[in-house]
Amino acid sequence: MSKTIIINRALSEKELSEVKQLAVAGSEIFMLSGADSMDFAQRIVLSPEEKKNINFQTMTDVLRFGDLPVGNQTVAELFSIDNASVWHYHKFRVYFAVCNLIYFLNPLRNRFITFKDHIWFVNPEEEILLKLYPEVDFRLPEGKVKRKINFGNLFSYLVLVKWRFVYYLFSTKSSPEYLLYLTEKYSDILDKTTLKTRPGHHILEYLITELDDRFALLTEVLTPKPKGKSDYSFSWKQFQASWDHCPKIFIEGFLISGILKGGVRKSTKIARQTIKLAYPKVREKDLSLVHKITIEVFQSLDRSSGFFLFRYFAARNYFKNSGIKAVIAADENSPLTKSILDAARFCGIKIIGLQHGTMHDLHPAYLYTLNDRKNHVMPDMTLTWGKYWEEFLVERGNYPEKSVVSVGQIRTDIIPILLKSEKQEQNSQAKRIVFASQPQRDPELRYLAAYDVFKAASQLPASQLIFKLHPREFADSEYYAEIAVKAGCANYSIDKSSDLYQLIASCDVLITCFSTVGTETVYFHKPLVILDHLKQDIAGYAAEGVAFQATDANRLYKILSGIFEETSKVDPQKYDAFIRKYAFQIDGKVAERCMEAICQ
Repeated sequence: MSKTIIINRALSEKELSEVKQLAVAGSEIFMLSGADSMDFAQRIVLSPEEKKNINFQTMTDVLRFGDLPVGNQTVAELFSIDNASVWHYHKFRVYFAVCNLIYFLNPLRNRFITFKDHIWFVNPEEEILLKLYPEVDFRLPEGKVKRKINFGNLFSYLVLVKWRFVYYLFSTKSSPEYLLYLTEKYSDILDKTTLKTRPGHHILEYLITELDDRFALLTEVLTPKPKGKSDYSFSWKQFQASWDHCPKIFIEGFLISGILKGGVRKSTKIARQTIKLAYPKVREKDLSLVHKITIEVFQSLDRSSGFFLFRYFAARNYFKNSGIKAVIAADENSPLTKSILDAARFCGIKIIGLQHGTMHDLHPAYLYTLNDRKNHVMPDMTLTWGKYWEEFLVERGNYPEKSVVSVGQIRTDIIPILLKSEKQEQNSQAKRIVFASQPQRDPELRYLAAYDVFKAASQLPASQLIFKLHPREFADSEYYAEIAVKAGCANYSIDKSSDLYQLIASCDVLITCFSTVGTETVYFHKPLVILDHLKQDIAGYAAEGVAFQATDANRLYKILSGIFEETSKVDPQKYDAFIRKYAFQIDGKVAERCMEAICQ
């Protein structure tokens, strides 16, 4: 009996032999665009325009999911425990997972009326579709990839956590009025006095240096992954009880205390049971296909939901009767952060968010519904970089109008000092191209972006490509080096340690896809190129006239050539208008304005 074979991953030798036998027996073999090429298979390709449409439609569907009525509640309300909104803890992750599943599913649904007699060779991520398509024979990779256990990271982390817990128990308890939350990972930042690099926080450092004795830092060190790639970073500074002059309060202290408290454990257990009972209530509704996939993805994250609920109750135990007026955080919508902020809000503490990156119509962390606004899901106050972001949160994110204030971007406080310092030496031998990488969710686009950059640079041998890794990609040097070899590029270096602003100040052009780095490049009046394969211009750089837009390696090469030959130049007036719109002011006083807004 002939079968229809769908291949969406690399096959083992045994699987490849089976597929060839099925092909000889008359089965039709189809290969999705992300799989390795096979001569006997028909290729199914999802076009960039189709991906773009899926991105926006899925965003609409995921936002609607939280508002679906279930009895007298919405889904978001059904999955809330007091102030802890479990749906919003996962909305960001759910959106990208659903997008990738629709990338896989849509071309199949368009081609086939039924999936009967189908065999799908898929990755573990697609296994979730088994519940929706039980007629399909799902074939997952045989055996698991062996990964080394990170013994060194785990040992250093356990020693660190033990020390932080003991210090939390026996240290003199400070009574700050304001807490600035951050995960304690150090990066090289420029000291405003010496203009030399030193360990600090890549977003908040210049605010931390301005904090007075009313403030303390609420810090934690992220747990390293037991196996495989991990962005865990150990520093002896994580043992210190203060960050420069500012005292720390260790979150590990009240989390471990929460484990030891029966009340916290009991509350967490009851909350988890409540959440588990909510899943079947949603499935009883007549759901669309995307919403069926959404609930499956959402429930697959149930174990981490339990962890976030524990954090919530442990933090509530800490915040009660604390006398704290406000908790401030960047990345305030990530589940690790939000679970702590939700606990503070339950205790009557004001929540203040600090913009830490660009926002756009495909950024689930900043898009809320009118019901979310009614339920007060977002922070009480959000400090943004400029008027555009303020208007974005109000008009498209549904934030309350008076809750958003423009102050500027904290990191820019170094720019006036940097520009007044000695002039950057220009390299007369080689033009400097900086590419700011990003951990893109779509593996094909991630690979293609890197390949095109390497390919274009290889055609400009008189240039030097500096491949600046995103902090979350520090373990990916080998991945990018392999792509460079395939692109035939040798005139490059991978940079993990240089200060980004110094790189921007010294480069001749910067390339990014849609990163915040693009915005920062404009602050220096440097040529900016966006590599935009889907022609989405998500961050609006091309529409604002401050970036050249490339869609492939050939176009990127032509743009870079034009910049180096000075036939393509930036428009200073558009750059200045962009700064006024998106960055308020580059005057070195952003941290000062933040303090005024927080303490008003």
